[in-house]
Order: sequence, then C-alpha cells, then structure tokens
Amino acid sequence: MNIYRGCLHGCIYCDSRSLCYGFTHDFEDIEVKENAPELLEAALKSKRKRCVIGTGAMSDPYLPIESELQLTRRCLELIDRYAFGAAVLTKSTLVLRDAELLQSIHEKARATVQMTLTTFDEQLCSLVEPGVSLSYERFQALCRFRELGVPTVVWLTPLLPFLNDTEENLRGILSYCAEAGVKGIVTFG
Repeated sequence: MNIYRGCLHGCIYCDSRSLCYGFTHDFEDIEVKENAPELLEAALKSKRKRCVIGTGAMSDPYLPIESELQLTRRCLELIDRYAFGAAVLTKSTLVLRDAELLQSIHEKARATVQMTLTTFDEQLCSLVEPGVSLSYERFQALCRFRELGVPTVVWLTPLLPFLNDTEENLRGILSYCAEAGVKGIVTFG
C-alpha cells in the first residue's frame, strides 16, 4: 500500500528514485493518493482471507504531510476495523502517533513496525539521511513499541563502504537493537 509517491527524506542511498519505477516528476514533489482509504476499504471487503497489509516499501507512510492529511492513519483504522494485519516500514517517529492503533491491530491480527537504522553517529545520520528522525529518536520509538507489545524489526541497510560499515557503527546499532528487543534485523549484501 503506497499512499504517497516520492519522498522528502533526501537519503543519499535511496533506490526508490530509480528510473525503473517510472517517476515523471521530481522525486521530492510528493504525489498523494487521496482516495487511498476508499481503495483500501474496497480491497479489504473483497479479500477472502485475512492477510498483512504492508506499507513503506516505496515511500515512507509517515512523510511530514501525513501529520495534516492523516491518510496512513485512516488506512490503519480500516485495517483495524476489518481485523487485518499491518507491517509498517518508516524512518519517522510520527509512527508513534498511531502506536495504540498498531497495538490494537496486533491484538486482533498481527502488526509489525519496521524502522531503518543505518547510522549510530547522529552527525553522519544528518548527512546520509537529512530529512529523517535521528537514530536515537527511532531507537526510542522502537522501545515504545516494545512496551506496547508490538514486534519491531530494524532494517540495517545499506552498509555504505567507508561511511557506516565501521565496527563502531555496527556495534552501536546492534546495541540499540538489543536494548529495544527487536524481533529481527534485515540487511542486504
């Protein structure tokens, strides 16, 4: 489920801006699927089996505009109402706004909050991912979801040679993962 198309995070490693995805405009010019809740509700009503609805693979569902539009929240409310599961991938602590809703989804079906953590060094985070919540803030969000009983996963990717592939960086992120009690770590390469 991609409610937004494009992104403002400005991550230097982003592959979603690749030409293979057919962007015909600037990636930072966000397109909004305003009818996403209506489309989702129709799809949920037609499903024969319950499943997990994923969001965040191509564009973060918690872009700054989500504070105003609340489309992700409205979609999560539908997922909760129809007792489906949800998997949310984000780099934004705005996900905390919907923490109790994700907890409700998890109690009925299954919910997982996934957050990307690439840098333990906050200064490096600001350079590599200038528009995201700082790593420590994301770590705190992971801890909050642990308190609520909602499983979390960390995307420890990408590992960028000579930037974040140091032992110190990896140990820092892994210590966050251990302390937050994440259920899994995803990495590529």
